[in-house]
Amino acid sequence: MYRSSVPVTDDDFHDRRAELERLARLLATLRDGRPSWLAILGPRKVGKTSLLLELARRARDPSLIFVVLDTFEGGPPSLEIFRTLALRTVDRFLAPELGLGLESLARRPADYRSLLVGAPSLARLPGALRALLLELPERPADAALFRDALELPESLARALDRRVLVAWDEFQEVAALHGLDDPLPRLRSIWQRHRRVAYVISGSARTMLTRLVTDERSPFFQHFGVLELGPFPDDDAVRFLVEAAPRERPVPEPLARRAVAALGGHPFHLQLLGEALTACEPPYDDGSLKEALQSLLFSRTGRLALYFEGRFQAIVGRSTGLAATLAALADGPRRLADLARAIGAPTGAVVRYLERLGDAVTTTADKAYALADPVFGLWLRWRAPGGAVVPMSVVGDEAERLVARRLAATGFDLVYQSRASRGAFDLLALRGGASLGVQVKRSALPLRFSRTEWNRMVGEAERLHWRWVVAAVAPPPGEEVLLLDPARASRGREVRLPAASAIVNLLLWFDRR
Repeated sequence: MYRSSVPVTDDDFHDRRAELERLARLLATLRDGRPSWLAILGPRKVGKTSLLLELARRARDPSLIFVVLDTFEGGPPSLEIFRTLALRTVDRFLAPELGLGLESLARRPADYRSLLVGAPSLARLPGALRALLLELPERPADAALFRDALELPESLARALDRRVLVAWDEFQEVAALHGLDDPLPRLRSIWQRHRRVAYVISGSARTMLTRLVTDERSPFFQHFGVLELGPFPDDDAVRFLVEAAPRERPVPEPLARRAVAALGGHPFHLQLLGEALTACEPPYDDGSLKEALQSLLFSRTGRLALYFEGRFQAIVGRSTGLAATLAALADGPRRLADLARAIGAPTGAVVRYLERLGDAVTTTADKAYALADPVFGLWLRWRAPGGAVVPMSVVGDEAERLVARRLAATGFDLVYQSRASRGAFDLLALRGGASLGVQVKRSALPLRFSRTEWNRMVGEAERLHWRWVVAAVAPPPGEEVLLLDPARASRGREVRLPAASAIVNLLLWFDRR
């Protein structure tokens, strides 16, 4: 099944064999008493949490405790994350022997304590440690809780003869928590004394997290190994789309391959596409893919479009300079001087813009700047003036792309693959609230139609209240596009549209009808 809203584990988890093997080695050294630390670097929503949860599922070792948390899970980052760490650690150690979760009772301290005292393992703990566990729900979130929460996994592991893996997502945000003076050196000094706990950190602020573990000035310099987690390779992405589809709604492999060519291998994008594609009844073909991509990415209300809109607003805010930089990079990689010319800004200002854009921008092998997510670039181009033709560059065939560019250049507000792509028309163009259906033909003139095919276009245009034209695209290697007026067709045993039916001024023709 495709699952875009929750972490994916068990039968729905796909691939990541090399990454799981790396994490399995970390567990092996932890069991041997040689804990190590690992930083997982990757873009947003690439599957870092799913990877850690799948590791925990596969380990199935009662002597090994997994504690997985996210700095943002309780809202904006605050010192409460250390209470969450402590409560979750207690829950993972003791809840199995109680048959109930302790963390969920923390808002009812009396109920929490009543359940906790029934844990058989509680009696095996030193008195001070028992007291700490009992008072956790009501402790103030301060520096003392910070220290005790960080020590708790090691303390419980020693007392109960266990090993612990703490996996902390969005870890880089800990550095900016209010109420603590420079927490990272203190955190490192506590962690490096632990012999029964291994630490895995991850985060979506890739640049910040990379500096945290590789910068010589960082307290964590050379303390972490690094695991890169990126999009699926093309073959794995295709296999994912095919294998994750519901059994009763299979996605053909050739179609999955075309989908990956259009959208890439980011797991979140593929999950959304799979959901959009299989929301309709099978069988699925190129028309289905066009509709799914249109509804997902090239629509103001599409889920991926809304996600990118949120990212854009968070990155850019009110800065026209940042917006201009993103727009320029959406057209492709650029070197610094070229980027400065494109947005009309001094190179010094552009350097500052690039720094502020952070993980949205990456550097290519030849030292040019590029958007880290090419699909984000597609969305930026689509929403820009003249971007109506962008969907055709992704999902249309060559003839449709040529026609779409012609219509966009002519002044139509929107050109897109629509529900009409499965009907009589291949494209729909909009101008001033009126619709223009377009049938695309790559053929020499005159164009020939059967009466059935012609009547279908006439009937569909009347039913949908569309005006319509036929676009004739010259056979290769030519790229000439002629827009033909159906009113000038000659009818006999077949319907013909000659070169004489070409519309000289499409806007004038369209506005007069």
